[in-house]
Amino acid sequence: MKKALLIANPKSGKQRVQTELFHIVDRLNEAGYMTATAITKYRGHATELAAMAPEYDLLLCTGGDGTLNEVISGVLKNGVKMPIGYIPLGSTNDFAGSLGIPSDIDSALEGIIEGEPHPIDVGSFNGRYFMDVGLLGIFSRTCYETPQDMKNTLGFLAYVLEGIREVPTVHPIPLRIEAGGDVYEGEYLACVVSNSKKLGGVVSLSEEQVSLSDGQFELLLVEKEKSPMELAGYIHALRTAELKAEGMTFISVPELRITSTDTEAWTLDGERADWEGVADIKVLHDAVSLLMKK
Repeated sequence: MKKALLIANPKSGKQRVQTELFHIVDRLNEAGYMTATAITKYRGHATELAAMAPEYDLLLCTGGDGTLNEVISGVLKNGVKMPIGYIPLGSTNDFAGSLGIPSDIDSALEGIIEGEPHPIDVGSFNGRYFMDVGLLGIFSRTCYETPQDMKNTLGFLAYVLEGIREVPTVHPIPLRIEAGGDVYEGEYLACVVSNSKKLGGVVSLSEEQVSLSDGQFELLLVEKEKSPMELAGYIHALRTAELKAEGMTFISVPELRITSTDTEAWTLDGERADWEGVADIKVLHDAVSLLMKK
């Protein structure tokens, strides 16, 4: 019998992992896998647990996109070449949605058991891995400061509610961005580096705008608003994914350097990321593979 390692985050989403764990293991057993379950106990634990992957025939994880981030980090840090199976049970699952991985457990498992490895790009932020989105500016604190129990109860609404509370404290951040041979410099409300078709569960990007394995990330810059009318234009642009509005920059780049005198923390895949005013961000092309059907 083949062996599977299941890394599970019991606190993700509405704690669905706890209620569905037996069903997941049962399905894997039916598929011919003797499954060892490793429960994460603290932030970063999944990264440590992924180091055990070479001892198994199948590596998979369940939780939110943050759990997948940790597993991918563990695979890359330890030089593990094994593809990863992902069962998304988090609050928003933006990255899973971008990949087309279903939130239905049985469908996700079917993709893992019967699917093929599909390579995806991974980002490096000063050597720290991320696969979905890096965010600086408006709503960035919301991602890592929203209480987990609130996320579990309200899902994406929790981010919105906390984000509304953050708006009065937002201040433009002075940035210099070197990207694609060009330099962008000014005061910005938001800087987003992403490899996702969904930004925050709200902005949906098209296949033409985003590819998750093209060796490039998308950079979105939102300048300091000059008037309430311009701010309303930003909101409309984000809602419609028409990201070429005046005061906004949207380009695809393989790497960039960002510097600032303001060291407010970034958010990487929903987790806080401190920096010292210099960020070297680059794409690791086809760095890992995920098991799924296409």
